Amino acid sequence: MDANELLQRYANGETKFIEANLNGVNLFDADLIGIALNKADLRNTILIFSYLSRAILNKANLTSAKLSGANLNQASLISANFHDADLHGATLQGADLRNANLTLADMLDANLMDADLRGADLSGANLTGACLRGANLREEKRIYSAILRGAKLHKADLRGANLTGADLAKVDLSGANLSEAMLRYADLSGADLSGAILYNATLSDTNLVGANLKGANMMNSRLERSHLNDAELTGVNLYGAIMPDTKLNRAKLSHANLSFARLSRADLSRANLSQANLTEVDLVDAYLARTNLSGANLSKANLIRAEMSTTNMTNVNLHDAVMPDGKINY
Repeated sequence: MDANELLQRYANGETKFIEANLNGVNLFDADLIGIALNKADLRNTILIFSYLSRAILNKANLTSAKLSGANLNQASLISANFHDADLHGATLQGADLRNANLTLADMLDANLMDADLRGADLSGANLTGACLRGANLREEKRIYSAILRGAKLHKADLRGANLTGADLAKVDLSGANLSEAMLRYADLSGADLSGAILYNATLSDTNLVGANLKGANMMNSRLERSHLNDAELTGVNLYGAIMPDTKLNRAKLSHANLSFARLSRADLSRANLSQANLTEVDLVDAYLARTNLSGANLSKANLIRAEMSTTNMTNVNLHDAVMPDGKINY
């Protein structure tokens, strides 16, 4: 079927083109709102600036298709194949992309606000500057689990996104906005989160081993039972963060702001907290074996039962701190 035939039949009221062969067809700026193209062959098809809102393209093959600037708002794209497709600047707000193949897709500056991406494979996709605010990428009963390994999410907008259980290992999230995002049980090992905004984000039970969080804003975030072993947290803002039972072995936290953070029972062995701000921090039952606290501010900190026998306490400010034996240091 060529472009003229499709457009003429659509103009006459026909909307269902199941399994249509439109391989390589030029549909630039076409108005195809609500069209049904289930299982259609749309490989290499030109759909630049096309209108496909509320279209149904379930299981359609859009490999290497050109969709830059296309409008796919509220479209049904379940199990569609967008491998190596160009979706630069496309809008997919509220689209259903469950189990879609978006590997190596170019989604630079794409709008995926409130999109359902459960089970989608975004491995190697370029999501630089994309808006994923409120998007759903959570793992659900092991049926759906978004895959983002190797994806580029530099400066992406992920505010309020649900990334529960998502695979984000080694993903570039530098400068991304993850305020109030749900990242529980997510794998962020080795991820680049330098300069990211994680204000009020939930990272409970999350794997952040070896992650780069240098200069990140994690104010009021939740990190219960999370693993941050060997993580780079230099200059991070963890003001008021909730971090009981976290693992921070060998973590780099020099010049970090941990004032008012809750670190009861946390393992900070061999961590570097030199020059860190730990004002009024809760370190009850914390493990600080061979931890470097040189030059840190621990004024009004609660250190009851903390293990500090081998801690480096050079030039530490302990004014009004509650010491491990329960006595207040004046």
